Amino acid sequence: MDLTLNEDQQAINDLAGRILSEQLPPERLTAIEAQPEWFAADTWAELARTQLLGVPLRDDVGGSGFSITEACLVLEQIGRTVAPLPYLASVILGAMPIDQFGSAAQRTRYLPAVIDGSLILTAALAEAGNTFVPAVPATRATRVGAGWRLEGEKRFVPAAHLAGRMLVPARTGTRSVGVFLVDPKAAGVSLERVLTTALEPQYFVRFSGTQLDADHVLGDPEGGTAIVDWLVQRAIAGLCSMQAGVCDAALRLTAKHVSEREQFGTKIATFQAVAQRAAEAYIDTEAVTLTARQAAWRLAANVPADEALAVAKFWAAEGGQRVAHAAQHLHGGIGVDTAYPLHRYFRWTKQIELTLGGAMVHLVRLGASIAARTPGSA
Repeated sequence: MDLTLNEDQQAINDLAGRILSEQLPPERLTAIEAQPEWFAADTWAELARTQLLGVPLRDDVGGSGFSITEACLVLEQIGRTVAPLPYLASVILGAMPIDQFGSAAQRTRYLPAVIDGSLILTAALAEAGNTFVPAVPATRATRVGAGWRLEGEKRFVPAAHLAGRMLVPARTGTRSVGVFLVDPKAAGVSLERVLTTALEPQYFVRFSGTQLDADHVLGDPEGGTAIVDWLVQRAIAGLCSMQAGVCDAALRLTAKHVSEREQFGTKIATFQAVAQRAAEAYIDTEAVTLTARQAAWRLAANVPADEALAVAKFWAAEGGQRVAHAAQHLHGGIGVDTAYPLHRYFRWTKQIELTLGGAMVHLVRLGASIAARTPGSA
């Protein structure tokens, strides 16, 4: 496959990079991080104005008709600028599943508002004791007449305080799952704010007899497993793409530092050990980027992507933490100063790694998958 960006992809990449870098310099990020919303509303409005919020959505609702590949290019730029924006939550976790599985009425009701920036979506996937999302949730939806009653708890829900709707997978039978569109401000829904490693506010969301109408179900209320699997694959591709951007920016900041820093009257970039450490970080960054793009490409092409996603997760976790540690090491003492921008990249790489799960877990699963299809394997 050719992962070279075409003209449209390069234009999306460049536009997103220009907007985010111009509007979110480090001093602006510091000011936003001090606010409880953790949200650059004016930048979000600019992404809407330039049609970047509708990149992967179909054109009959006002989208651009591109795919997860192009949306992941925007996420790379969000990673590069460590931008406090709910693009992954709203566009990937929320809008894309509605576009794919929603009814005509749901698509018309929600998606134009996502594209113009007036509605933010999210998804409540994780539960207690699960790294990412359980196959069969503990959260339960029970039929009540023509509607449903929701009970349970979700954890680490991004942008729940900003969202007008969140996608909530819930058990509808012994092994069946439905996906429900829930208003976070509805009766019976409570939010508990927690700060993550990257200082991003996420939420524990509890449902206590939350009443839902029949039109709040996304697709078949007993066929939600396929929706959740589809969603999780794209969430993983998005997280890996963000990690690629974070690593690239951390490496560039480090390259600038070592090319200016002097010891014994010599730029430290000329020291062999420094050059080798930086080169290894460059190789890791390229691996994170290429494996993330390959996974997104396979999803967009509707070809099997499970192994590509496993490889991308491994590199995002393992390569990402190596790049972050190399950047800290090569910066010396300045790298731990929170007044200096590097600390954000370190925090973000760690949060993405923890969200995806550790590298060894992915390596074991990938090895088992390869062994299962190898003739003569045990």
